[in-house]
Amino acid sequence: MIVPILQVQNLSFSYPGRQVFTGWSHAFGPGITWLRGSNGSGKSTLLKLLVGALPAVTGDYALNGVPMRPETPAYRREVFWCGPGAVAFEHLLPSEFFGFMVGLYPGFDTVLAQDVADDLGLTPFMGRRLREMSTGTQRKVWLAAAFSANTPVVLLDEPLAALDLRSMHVVRELLSHYAADPGSAWIVVSHEDLGEAEAHPHPRMVMLPEPDAA
Repeated sequence: MIVPILQVQNLSFSYPGRQVFTGWSHAFGPGITWLRGSNGSGKSTLLKLLVGALPAVTGDYALNGVPMRPETPAYRREVFWCGPGAVAFEHLLPSEFFGFMVGLYPGFDTVLAQDVADDLGLTPFMGRRLREMSTGTQRKVWLAAAFSANTPVVLLDEPLAALDLRSMHVVRELLSHYAADPGSAWIVVSHEDLGEAEAHPHPRMVMLPEPDAA
């Protein structure tokens, strides 16, 4: 029996004129969970709800069996979210950004972050501030942080989008590695295939329901 790392029950959320979730529940176990669904089904919205970036109307959350609220610092230390947009704290150098992450996530590994950054081809950009980088290059910095956070839950929204082929290969290899990790849940939204991570015994695919009109 797989013990869930993140469990959500009775989740409800709506935008004006559109009900996205109504009493939705799911238990996310270790390894990779691939969120699928049509455009507008709420994939990115769900990740924001899981990290506490959007407030749910209703919903009960538990991390490793312990009830927690997503708006609390204790919860947010345990959940890392990598979204599709530009990175916050754009005045920082990548090394400073990684150092800042240590203060937010106690298990953050700055050495690993630098190694992943090198693998993603970021070495020529390490002396630039995030605001001086393209959105795609900033995103590589954020991905390096995600793979180094050492949090029980990692949320990745389109991690392969707009990456060069080499970087896509690196991300797929890392996902394949974490697909076998019994201590962390990786919840991924992706229109691209996930490579070898899909072939691991534990990956799960979750299809989100079609949204209802409010």
